[in-house]
Amino acid sequence: MSQEVTVHVGRDGPQTLEATASLLETRGGGSFDLVLENHGTPIHVHCHLAGDIARVASLEVGNHYVDADETVVVPVHVPDVGHELGGTLEVSTGYGANAVTIGVAATTGSQTAVDETLATPRTREPEPSALESVAASVGLDPATLAVLGLGLLAVAVAVSTAAVVGSEVAVLGVLIVGAGVLVALWLLLE
Repeated sequence: MSQEVTVHVGRDGPQTLEATASLLETRGGGSFDLVLENHGTPIHVHCHLAGDIARVASLEVGNHYVDADETVVVPVHVPDVGHELGGTLEVSTGYGANAVTIGVAATTGSQTAVDETLATPRTREPEPSALESVAASVGLDPATLAVLGLGLLAVAVAVSTAAVVGSEVAVLGVLIVGAGVLVALWLLLE
C-alpha cells in the first residue's frame, strides 16, 4: 500500500490549507500520494517539489483544479537513488498567498556493498591530437612542427607575392623569408 499525506483545502475558510503530516518518509523508492480534500468552493491548487528530492522525484501534474467537496489524488514518484535525499513538497492556493510545506525524506531501500576499488576513479589516457600523432611519427615535438608549418606558409606567401609582383625586390624578400625560416628551424633543432 502506498503512503499518503492529506491536505485539507478550505476547511477553515476560503483558500486555507492544513496538512495531516509535516514530514513524510519514503523508503526504497516508490511513490506516495498527496490527497487534496476540498471542503469549500472550487479552487486551483499548485504543488511543487523543492530541495534535493526535486532532482529525482516527479509530480505527474503540478497544477490542479479541485471542485467543491472533491478529493483529488496526486501521485508523487520517488525512485531509489541509493542514498538519502531530503526536500519539501509545497502546496499553495491563491497564487501562493496561502501555502503549506511538507518535508519529504527518501531513504535507501537496501545497503550496497562497497569495496576499495570504488574509491579510486578510473582514468583513461586521452586520445592524442592529430598534431601530436604526426609529431610522434616524425620524431619532433609539436612546437617544432608548428613552427615548420608556419615557416612553409610564410615561404609560400613570399613566393606567390614575388610571382605576382615580378621584381628583383620581391625575389630578395623571398630569399630573406626563406633564410629566416631556416635560421628558426636550426635554432629549434639545435
